[in-house]
Amino acid sequence: MTGCVASMTHNAKELRELLDGVEVARLSGDPRTPIGNVSFDSRQVKKNDLFVAVPGLTADGHDFLNQAAQAGATAAIVSRNIDPVGFEAVAHVKDCRAALALTASNLFRRPSLELALVGITGTNGKTTLTYLLEHIARRAGMKPGVIGTTGVRCEGLHRTLDHTTPEAPLLQDLLRSMCAANVSIAAMEVSSHALSLKRTLGCHFKLGVFTNLSRDHLDYHGDYENYARAKALLFSRELTQSRATDRAAVYNLDDPYWSTVVGGFDGRTISFGFDSAADVHPQGDVHYALDGFKARVAYPGGQLDLDGRLPGRHNLQNSLAAFAVALALEIEPEAIAEGIASCSLVPGRLQRISLESSAANQPAIFVDYAHTDQALVNVLGSLRPLTSGRLLVVFGCGGDRDRGKRPLMGEAVAGSADLALVTSDNPRSEDPDLIIEHILPGLDGRGFRRLDAAELAAADSRAYAILPDRSRAIAVAVTAARPDDVVVIAGKGHEDYQIVGKTRRHFDDCEEARKALAARFQGDAL
Repeated sequence: MTGCVASMTHNAKELRELLDGVEVARLSGDPRTPIGNVSFDSRQVKKNDLFVAVPGLTADGHDFLNQAAQAGATAAIVSRNIDPVGFEAVAHVKDCRAALALTASNLFRRPSLELALVGITGTNGKTTLTYLLEHIARRAGMKPGVIGTTGVRCEGLHRTLDHTTPEAPLLQDLLRSMCAANVSIAAMEVSSHALSLKRTLGCHFKLGVFTNLSRDHLDYHGDYENYARAKALLFSRELTQSRATDRAAVYNLDDPYWSTVVGGFDGRTISFGFDSAADVHPQGDVHYALDGFKARVAYPGGQLDLDGRLPGRHNLQNSLAAFAVALALEIEPEAIAEGIASCSLVPGRLQRISLESSAANQPAIFVDYAHTDQALVNVLGSLRPLTSGRLLVVFGCGGDRDRGKRPLMGEAVAGSADLALVTSDNPRSEDPDLIIEHILPGLDGRGFRRLDAAELAAADSRAYAILPDRSRAIAVAVTAARPDDVVVIAGKGHEDYQIVGKTRRHFDDCEEARKALAARFQGDAL
C-alpha cells in the first residue's frame, strides 16, 4: 500500500469476530459464517457480505433484506422481531447503527488504535484546524492524514467525500488505509450528524477537540440543546470509551458551552482561547493584517512568537487550538510555530483571490465558507478593522435547511458590512426568491436600504441589492469594488457545485471571482 485510498483490503473474518462488543439479543445460524465486508446498502452488497439493516431517514434497511440475500450477503443484522430467510446467520440487536459501526471497526482490525486519532467537533473552525495540524505534523516529522469537509488527504493523495464524517464502513476502511501508509496522526472532523448517527463508534480517539458552538443544523437536531448534546457525544461517549493511551480533551475556554460539551469526559484536558486563564492564549498585543497576524503565545512552560498566514481574529483562535492540540500530542513548541507559519491556504476559508498582473489596483477579494450567522460575524468582524474602504459581502442561504437562521444571517452581515448583494446559495427544492425574502428582515431591521444593483457601486454604506443569479452577483460586487475595498463572497467556500432542485451543477465561487476580476481589468466588467 503506497497511497491513502479506501481499498477494502482486509482478511475475511468470521461473523462472531465482527460481533465483538456488539449487544446481540439473539443469534441464529452459524456464528462462524465467513464475512468479506460490511454493508448497509443493498445495492452495493457483494458475495459473503454482512448486511446491516439500518433504519434511515427516508428508507429502512429491513425492507431490503431480500435484495441483500439475493445479492450474495451471507449474514444479516436486524433490530426488528423478524427472521429473514436466505442468510446463513442472522443477529438480532437493539441498535443496528451501533452494530454497523462496531462490526466495521472489527472488520478492519480497529485501525484507530494504530495511530493518533484526533476528533474535532464544533460549528466553525474544524476544517481550518485540520489543515493547521497537517502542517504542524509535517514540521514535526510525522505523517499526517485528514478526513473532513474538503475530503481525505494523506501521502499527497486526495479523495472527495459525500459526508464530512463518512459512514462507518468507509471511515474504518480509510483509517486502515492510513495505517498501511504509515500515517502517525489523523485529524478528523466529527460532525454532529455523525455523532448522533453513531458513525464514529468503534473509533478510539486519542484527542477530542471542541472549537465552538453556534446555531447550525437545527433542521436536523430540532433545537440548540439537542445540537449541543450531539457534539458532547465525542467526549462523553467516544473519548470516554476509547482505548487509546494518554487521552485528552482540548477545548475553547472562550465558548460558554465548553463545559456542556466537554463535561462528560473526566480525563486530561487542555484549554485554549483569548482568556488569559486558558492554557494556551495570546500574551500582549496582537497585530492583524489582511495577510495574517503576529502574536506572542503563552503556553504551559513558556512563550513564543507566532506568525500566522491566515487572516482574522478567528484564525488566531484556530491557531491557538492547533497549538493546544499539538502540545497534547507532545510536539515541540518550535515545530508547532513553524507549522502554523507554513499554512497559508485553507480552500474556501478566507481564500484570497487576486490577479498578479494587477495586484496594485485591485480590491481584496476573499471566498469563505461562512454559512451561519456566527461564522459571518467571525469573518466580517475580523475584516472590518482591516478594511480602509468599504466592506462588500455577497451571500445567500441554503434551501431545505434551518429557516430560522436566515434573518440572523442578514443581521450578521448588517452588523459589519457596508454593502451587501443577496443572492442564491444552494436553493435545493426551495424557491430562491423566497429564501432571499427570509433573509431581508435581518438587513431591513438594521437600517440597510434596498437599491438596484446598478446603484450599489456609488453607495458608501448601509445598502443592499438583490441578484438571485450568483454568478451575476459576484461579477457586480467585484466590478463595484474600489481598490481599497474588501469583498467577501460567503456561503459556499470550497464547494464546486450548486444544487438547484435535484440538479447538482458545476459552480465555483473562486472561479467566478477570478473571471469577474479578469473582466474588470480587461474593460469587460459587468
